[in-house]
Amino acid sequence: MFHLILNVIFASTFILCIKWVQNREREDILSVGAINYIVAAIWISPEFFQSRGGDLSMTALSTSAVVTGATMGACYFLAYFLVIHTVRLIGAASSTVVGVTSILLPILCGIFIWSEQPNGLQLVGVFLALASLALIGWRSDNAAQSERPWFTPAVMLIFFVLAGVARLAQEAFKHTSDADDRPTFLFVAFLVTAIPSIAILLVRRRSISVRELAFGFTMGAANILQTHFILKSLEQFDGFIVFPVTSAGGLILTTLIATRMLGEQLTRRTYTGIGIAVCALVLLNWTPT
Repeated sequence: MFHLILNVIFASTFILCIKWVQNREREDILSVGAINYIVAAIWISPEFFQSRGGDLSMTALSTSAVVTGATMGACYFLAYFLVIHTVRLIGAASSTVVGVTSILLPILCGIFIWSEQPNGLQLVGVFLALASLALIGWRSDNAAQSERPWFTPAVMLIFFVLAGVARLAQEAFKHTSDADDRPTFLFVAFLVTAIPSIAILLVRRRSISVRELAFGFTMGAANILQTHFILKSLEQFDGFIVFPVTSAGGLILTTLIATRMLGEQLTRRTYTGIGIAVCALVLLNWTPT
């Protein structure tokens, strides 16, 4: 349970940093994002090289860890460009809804491909978690309307798919690799994000401020830690528990901080969703004795 809580905290930190940078309008969000991925790759490098024991040949690496890590990294990199748009268009809380409802992909695959079996109460918890996400994410103010009404739904849909595939890559790693391959999985994932990030910084030739470095470092640390802790959680619990718990918990935390500190609005519908999510968290952690 400790790892689940840490994943929630660091996952929320990532998207809240994006919202904070956008609110300040002083730092360049693309530069911050690029720094974030470079920092994450540097952060995991010592653990990766230590785990290899000096053997860096490709034949010594786990193929499944490389493939699933590269898949997650590609999804992370592409999703970043979409999440900065969704945060700007519909806010951090509603953007989190789009990301967390992508748990549908790993949950369905966990049940139908890897034969994970939720008990009755946990299954109710899954549906309650999804209901809470729908309630919190529902917007009655139509704030995201623009001259291109198709643009926001399209961005949200692509972000949903990329987030779902990234979560599915994490679940696939759990089923196809050993825990000892975690450093390889994370290193490959963030190497895949760091290489194009370096290219972006070089092509743009924009000077980097100290605050951009600070935000980028914070996001990079949060990125690597939330991924690390969700993998640790998947070693202890099935995906149908881990993903709804971290998703609902992250949504609640993100929504509360975004509304209390970053100027977003909490509606009565949102409070209802939070209450349902709390019930979902209890049921999802209910295991037979």
